[in-house]
Amino acid sequence: MDQDILKRFEQNGGYFRNAGTLTRSGKYQLHLAIQRGTISRVKRGLYRLNSISTAYQEAEVANIVPAGVFCMFTAWAHYELTTHISSEYHVAVPKSLKISIPEYPPIKLYFWGIETFELGQSEATINGSQVKMYDLERSVCDAVKFRNKIGADMLGEILRNYVRRNDKNLDKLLKYASELRISNTMNQLLQVII
Repeated sequence: MDQDILKRFEQNGGYFRNAGTLTRSGKYQLHLAIQRGTISRVKRGLYRLNSISTAYQEAEVANIVPAGVFCMFTAWAHYELTTHISSEYHVAVPKSLKISIPEYPPIKLYFWGIETFELGQSEATINGSQVKMYDLERSVCDAVKFRNKIGADMLGEILRNYVRRNDKNLDKLLKYASELRISNTMNQLLQVII
């Protein structure tokens, strides 16, 4: 494979986007590498170098949905708030975003208004990859906000595990709850749990 293409993959953690910037020779080399199995096409315009051992699925999902933020079940599992393992990655995106996702890895998208989308964004390290994820308190607020969809058992597990944590920030939790218009519900649930 062309060394210039290989260098681009290595600089981007095993991924390459926008093959349109390649020369004619570079596009041919990319095509050959796909045929040989050296490179995989993740989706239109996004390619993955198969020999990079650090190319975990979380990094792949972050590259597939670069504007997305891991949320809901993915965030709850990351923060060890629940023992439930989801069969798909849960990613929030701005409501106005038009996006297409591949069949694999399985991704569930949540389209949120810009104020809701931006609240509580942070970064997390998963398997050595930096990805965007909602912080701990925002993730707990999402559980309360979507309590009817996830069920009382899971909500209770998330809240109990959050309250036991040493790194919890109740002031931030209540601030987020107010901004998401769930403060009355949050206060009632916390009184029962605490």
